[in-house]
Amino acid sequence: MKKQTPQHTTATEARSGMAETGRQPTPLQAQVLLAARRRCDDMGDGQAARDQMKHEVLQTPAELLPDLLTALSTARITRTDLFHPTTTNRKECNP
Repeated sequence: MKKQTPQHTTATEARSGMAETGRQPTPLQAQVLLAARRRCDDMGDGQAARDQMKHEVLQTPAELLPDLLTALSTARITRTDLFHPTTTNRKECNP
């Protein structure tokens, strides 16, 4: 499968997708949609995956949106991070 180039999304573009449902997103929904689109950009997702992500965000109950925003906004761990840790567990010598 060919990797797609990232398509960066603005908050306005994230909100514009709400026109399909006939209602305006809440400010929190707009933030989550933007974070979801950025995560899709990072992953190189295709249009079907992006549409599914948007649908799932819009179906998420309001009380779960803060947690979803946190999950989508945190830094991802890449596979190379597993093989090249940034910290070491070196024991210090005691004389």
